[in-house]
Amino acid sequence: MKKGFLVGIYLKQMRIKSWLKNLFVFCAIIFSLELFEWDKLLQATLLALAFCLTSSGIYVLNDINDVKSDRNHAVKKNRPIAAGLISIPSAWILLICLLIAGSGLALFVNRASFLLILLYIIINVLYTKWLKNKVVIDCFCIAAGFVIRVMVGGTIVSSGISDWMFLTVVSLSLFMAFGKRRGELSNYKAGETREVLEGYEANFLNGSIFLCAGLTMAFYSLWSISQKSNLVYTVPIVLFIIMRYLLQVFKGHAEADPTDLLLSDKILLLAGGFCVLIVIALLYGPQIF
Repeated sequence: MKKGFLVGIYLKQMRIKSWLKNLFVFCAIIFSLELFEWDKLLQATLLALAFCLTSSGIYVLNDINDVKSDRNHAVKKNRPIAAGLISIPSAWILLICLLIAGSGLALFVNRASFLLILLYIIINVLYTKWLKNKVVIDCFCIAAGFVIRVMVGGTIVSSGISDWMFLTVVSLSLFMAFGKRRGELSNYKAGETREVLEGYEANFLNGSIFLCAGLTMAFYSLWSISQKSNLVYTVPIVLFIIMRYLLQVFKGHAEADPTDLLLSDKILLLAGGFCVLIVIALLYGPQIF
């Protein structure tokens, strides 16, 4: 097997595109107005990289655990471990290396981020082995991953995580988690690998999605007002992003994974990028000009 091909297989197994989720680590440093403090920006970058390695390790663990069922799935059978391109022993070595590298890098930055990443690993091990088949609990486990990302970023800023930021991220994370389940349910066929979907009902998921969407907008609106930096003008953009995501979920987008949706929907991607630029401009414009 050629070296370049082998590297590509391992990178595919690490799900590089899902690293986009780790940008949540930068939330705290952006909203604390410390983005251009270069030592903290470096620390935030290292913590984001630590989460990239750690989350990739969790994806490997998940694929090892589900290898038998994945081989019977129309799409998941093409994953490197399920397809036999990476052996189980090699996958375990990759898993251990990724988790050690990720947690070690976090410990290099500070002890608090290391403990939070350790908590992330524990939650995801429990999720992979047991909690992924527990209705509602599974979505809270998924949401916890995003919340922990933000909290890890908060370990390096002077003000930490504000109450409004915490509530906004919690509700937003649950919104994405229930949205993911709703999209999966739309494409679910009896006998497929997602056992937990048999315990969900469409109307329940619809209600949960709208509840979390409403809470997200309420919390973000109150948070933006408390910032006193004209951040309130980003509320319509955030509302558009949430409504666009909802549209894709109810159109039955395959699995409705936030990363897949963002990368496949150019309008959603542009809106997200525009929102980030506007937030930074409103927060840091007075400092620059």
